[in-house]
Amino acid sequence: MKNFKVLILTMLLTVMCNGFAFAGGLGYVDYEQVIENCSFALNAKKQLDSKALAIKQYMFDKEKEYEAIQSPVQKQNFQDKVTAEMKQKQNEFLRLQAKTEQEIFTKIREFAKEIMVEQKLDAIISDKAVFCGGVDITQTLINRLKGVK
Repeated sequence: MKNFKVLILTMLLTVMCNGFAFAGGLGYVDYEQVIENCSFALNAKKQLDSKALAIKQYMFDKEKEYEAIQSPVQKQNFQDKVTAEMKQKQNEFLRLQAKTEQEIFTKIREFAKEIMVEQKLDAIISDKAVFCGGVDITQTLINRLKGVK
């Protein structure tokens, strides 16, 4: 009987300790809202848009050059050359875009981790994964990214 009481007491303590381990709760963030209110993300987007516009302008210029060529052989050679150049430009743009997005995500995640520790949260997830409950840290994260504590 005494062992049974010890077993019950041990189980109660285990359940209580597990309950306290998740006492911090769950935080969530609206990533799109953070991006829309984050100056470094907006600047990066402007730079990417500028690169995309330069690629479009390149194609427009090459199209004019193509129209001016008379010989079918020269047209084919020009077309092959421009196709290769365009593929290279597109690949460079996609690499830059992926690198930029990763840098933005990493910076936002670093600040989110700080907030998670400060608010003693167990985790921070996307707001799209939350049906109800949790702590919205979106504005706190935006303020932190802007340098406001």
